[in-house]
Amino acid sequence: MNLNNKYFIVIFCLFTVNIFAQSQIVEAEKLLNNGEIEEAKQIFLQNDQDEKAREYLGDIASFQKNWDQAKEYYRDLVKQEPENAVYNFKLAGALGMKAYNTSKFQAVFIIGDVKKYFRKAADLDKSFVLPRRALVELYMELPEIIGGSRTMAESYAHELENINPLEALLAQAYIYRKSDFKELAKLKYEEAIKTALKRPNLITRNYLNYELGEASAWYKIYPEAGIDFLHKYLKEYGYKDLNSPAWAYLRLAQIQKSQNNSAEALNMINKSLEVDPGFEKAIQEKQKIQQM
Repeated sequence: MNLNNKYFIVIFCLFTVNIFAQSQIVEAEKLLNNGEIEEAKQIFLQNDQDEKAREYLGDIASFQKNWDQAKEYYRDLVKQEPENAVYNFKLAGALGMKAYNTSKFQAVFIIGDVKKYFRKAADLDKSFVLPRRALVELYMELPEIIGGSRTMAESYAHELENINPLEALLAQAYIYRKSDFKELAKLKYEEAIKTALKRPNLITRNYLNYELGEASAWYKIYPEAGIDFLHKYLKEYGYKDLNSPAWAYLRLAQIQKSQNNSAEALNMINKSLEVDPGFEKAIQEKQKIQQM
């Protein structure tokens, strides 16, 4: 065998291995989108040298609330591609949830990095909604002494107006709600629901359906629309969504309760408890419904 043939065989083998790995990742993506999380995870683990596979492994770790593991996957991706807005956003999100679920003392040392990576994601992509929504919430949640700022939250909410008006309205409503301006928050949520009904194309991610349905339940506004939004959320629920179906069923039960539909409210709260039998808020809500 001559030298050229040897090179050809090596290149052909490398090409074949790469094609096989890519086909496996495509198959794992299908499993993931069908809700077969563990099956997809095993395939991604077998191909963890692939950048996309590592991103999905980070996403799965986030879905499973394994924040330590998620942040390590995302940190590795940010080191590999420091100017990637999505990787910076995901790392910030994992760090933020780690901070939320640790002691206040430890959280103080993490918050700086959370801000840094969210801000970098926003700076890298001027049309990226998610880091701006996250920064609105972060600045409103933090006490001023460790960097909280309503002014900064409002500035990011303002940036959203030219990107997605529905996201901007929800961000503004959040600011009013956290500031205890209940009537102003209600008006913004009403405006958000009306905007979503008129311009459904603005619902660019499934979680917005949950947010709109939750607002309907909280403020007893547009109950029929709220029910529709929550059912859409349940229908499209997947690994990218923040709240489990148990929360959506809880909100449906609350809307039905506000409409004095006790039988349907009980049906919905029972579905919530089927998903999560230990869900304390659902248990408390069931007691209230049974007293109707």
